[in-house]
Amino acid sequence: MRMLVVCAVSEEAEAVEAGRTVRHELDVLVCGVGPAAAAASTARTIAENGQMGRAYDVVVNAGICGAFKGRAKIGDVLIATDSVAAELGVALPWRFQPIDEIGFGTNRIGCNTVLTVAVEGVRGEILTLASITGSDGLAANLAHRHPEAVGEAMEGFGVATAAQQAGLPFAEIRTVSNYIGDRDVTHWDWGAALKALTEAIREL
Repeated sequence: MRMLVVCAVSEEAEAVEAGRTVRHELDVLVCGVGPAAAAASTARTIAENGQMGRAYDVVVNAGICGAFKGRAKIGDVLIATDSVAAELGVALPWRFQPIDEIGFGTNRIGCNTVLTVAVEGVRGEILTLASITGSDGLAANLAHRHPEAVGEAMEGFGVATAAQQAGLPFAEIRTVSNYIGDRDVTHWDWGAALKALTEAIREL
């Protein structure tokens, strides 16, 4: 099984490479930050490899993320049940209306949980945003809107969209470096998150 693992930055890609085992036939792509870069880079890579006779069987988005307090802890592994584009819709004065409600598509792509069945961690929705949540108030609002969400990142829905349009199974695995809303980096632990990411890839 040939796997494309998509990471936003080189540090995440290095952690993925460190978790590679003999059973893994995988390529690691550094796509850049954000859903647009993730979707474009993933789609291009899938197409180019398919043309060269090296088609992928599955696509995985892997990297670090923020977690909602009370739903996961720093250093935890998060396994997505769904990748959700939390900003895709209409920001009404009194509530956020997901794009699903207005008939222009969906802000949710289901993940193939069979791919991650051997990975131990916290399972739930992982949100994709183009803007990192920067206050406790915004984090609380987001948590209220998405009671099944365990974390937020910036690439998952973009990678999922490219995989879905190519007809490929998709999974998202994240490891927690910080809590959503906390912008004080002295409270963050990138080392623990990257170490956890390496272990999660070994289990994949």
